[in-house]
Amino acid sequence: MQLVRTAVTGTVIATAGSVALGAAAARRLLRPAPFVPPESELVWIDAHDVPGDEPDGVVGRTHVVHVHGQSLGPQQVLRGLRVWRELGASNQVIDTSALPLRSLDPAAVDRVAAAAHAARARGAERVVLQGWSAGALAASAAAARTPVDGIVGVAPLLDVRSALRGAVRTARFPAAVGVVAGRIATTPGLSRLAGVPYPLSVTRWQDERTPTLLLHSAADPLVAATDVAARRALGARVETFTLARHTLEWNEDPERWERAVRDFAATLG
Repeated sequence: MQLVRTAVTGTVIATAGSVALGAAAARRLLRPAPFVPPESELVWIDAHDVPGDEPDGVVGRTHVVHVHGQSLGPQQVLRGLRVWRELGASNQVIDTSALPLRSLDPAAVDRVAAAAHAARARGAERVVLQGWSAGALAASAAAARTPVDGIVGVAPLLDVRSALRGAVRTARFPAAVGVVAGRIATTPGLSRLAGVPYPLSVTRWQDERTPTLLLHSAADPLVAATDVAARRALGARVETFTLARHTLEWNEDPERWERAVRDFAATLG
């Protein structure tokens, strides 16, 4: 009888531990603490590269809507502006940092889709969505809702559950913690354990028809190689970096990063 009680107690403790760790992993994805990176990682091109729309809402023949990820906010996308400005495109930065789930929030998809629709209405001939991490997932969901001409995904969050498994594996937690984190992130009620009022509604890449460029690093545990291969098989262009941590592909090789974007832009006509 004592052995049974000990086994049950051990199971309860292990389960509680997995739930606690799973909630922490889900919270880091859904509602991470604001992060200020070293200057070596977050590079401003010049004083004019600030978040927001182009002056007076200017829309060029090509208009690019930029969407940041979960922890950095709008400044994350600044590294990706120069190449589009050199190509003559106008740019717009969507700020989702005040939303409960930030760029994973349903309202983030609404904002991106509305920006794309408005740019087209104002005369843009081509609309491109460029998203970083969770911002790329939001871009894919917006593209599934309103037609755009291209998507650039930087360290794209292709599958939330894969990303959580990768994060848990990197932290050397048991694999079961990744499964628990995925359930917490996507289940009504349980999502409150992660500090957010409602669960994710978009957990996997949504768009299947839009020309797509994926910029990712083989060293990024949040972007599974199998998920990238699946997108490549469906026609996405892929540029793979070697050593960069999550969203730092530009920092590894700015010239190659920007060349990949230029080459992709050229395919859009």
